[in-house]
Amino acid sequence: MKLTYDIVGSFLRPEAIKNARKDFKEGKITREELTKVEDKEIAALVEKEVAHKLPYVTDGEFRRRWWHLDWLKEFDGFETKHLTKEINGTINEIELGVVTGKVFYDKNKKHPEVEAWDYLHSLAQKYEGVTAKKCISGPSMIFIDHFLQLGNKETPYYGTNVEALIDDVAKAYQDAIADFYDHGCRYIQIDDTSWTYLIDETFLKKVDALGYKKEEILDWFKRVSTKALDNKPEDMFIATHFCKGNFKGNPLFHGFYDSVAPVIAEIPYQAFFVEYDDARSGSFEPWKALKDKDAIFVAGLISTKNPELEDHDEIKKRYEEAKAIVGDQIALSPQCGFASVEEGNCIDEERQWKKIDLLVSCADFLE
Repeated sequence: MKLTYDIVGSFLRPEAIKNARKDFKEGKITREELTKVEDKEIAALVEKEVAHKLPYVTDGEFRRRWWHLDWLKEFDGFETKHLTKEINGTINEIELGVVTGKVFYDKNKKHPEVEAWDYLHSLAQKYEGVTAKKCISGPSMIFIDHFLQLGNKETPYYGTNVEALIDDVAKAYQDAIADFYDHGCRYIQIDDTSWTYLIDETFLKKVDALGYKKEEILDWFKRVSTKALDNKPEDMFIATHFCKGNFKGNPLFHGFYDSVAPVIAEIPYQAFFVEYDDARSGSFEPWKALKDKDAIFVAGLISTKNPELEDHDEIKKRYEEAKAIVGDQIALSPQCGFASVEEGNCIDEERQWKKIDLLVSCADFLE
């Protein structure tokens, strides 16, 4: 698949969806009524994506509260806990995932995320040359939440047998990917910020306090992510994306990619979307590991958190810097989605679409 430029996935939620979700939460409307509002707004979004010349379209994650947990809830043996946590000086209601039993994916069950894909796919097929992309969160997020965020040392079903959990989580992803394929999906993006937890010195202190080593956790992530791609259909394009966290437009982690990039580069993804929107991302040098691989490095040079519009020529300069290191297999994207959680980033819709137009305008040096 030819990839020149692409978006990461989420868009700011329109007021109609915010109001409908509030009404649903308060019991004022039914799930079916909420779905009708979502359907209408997603159809309008796809139409706008196409009008703004995006060749790959998403549903903006309009049906989700969380970018990652809404997908992970599709697996049996996984649930979430509701907690409050201070983030950037503000108390927030959050959820963290926990393994509650044997993890598996049952394709015979009703899956809201598959139904969401079916609707997006049906919309994309109305436009010539447009491909729908399904964004799901990665398998390592299960391990980050259960073992490191919540500090659990074992699970109700697997005990301390992490190897068995890795095998089952990977198999669950294989089955889910096959199900999406059967529903016509040919482009999946696996979002996984677990890697950037492990470049943050503050979080690494927590890892040490729990009795783990960074290298041990990286090995978990590499093996479960690699096994999740086993038996992938040959004509399905699977990319990955990660950034340094994006909660209501605020970063969660700090550090450089040097220690994790060589590990991630070994996973057989076909494209790697990586955040590089400011100085905290460091140099592109860690990604030289991709130069001789049949994989695309997607430079995330346009911020979805900062409303300031980037300079076209400066993006070109940074893009050429990356290209000199990773080679000709390179593309361009924003550094993340515009709304990793339903509240969205600190940016308005007008600036969101100006950022998209800026991305598309860069085609003059991407071709």
